[in-house]
Amino acid sequence: MIRTQISLDEQEYAIAKSAAQSLGISVAEFVRRAVREAIPPQGTGPWMKFAGFVETGDARSSQCIDEIVYGQKD
Repeated sequence: MIRTQISLDEQEYAIAKSAAQSLGISVAEFVRRAVREAIPPQGTGPWMKFAGFVETGDARSSQCIDEIVYGQKD
């Protein structure tokens, strides 16, 4: 891991610290997650950050993805 330093104003730091505390993580981990969220993995589209986001409990859900994403067929 590479160590780096950033500067936040008081309000930004307070918001980041509060959000980190509510998640039970450090401010550093909160910032790492924010950076990961902002930058999609190399070689993939930004939509990949949503991969695995929806769980239906249906083992066959990949066969009816349009219904899951757009609603029931008419």
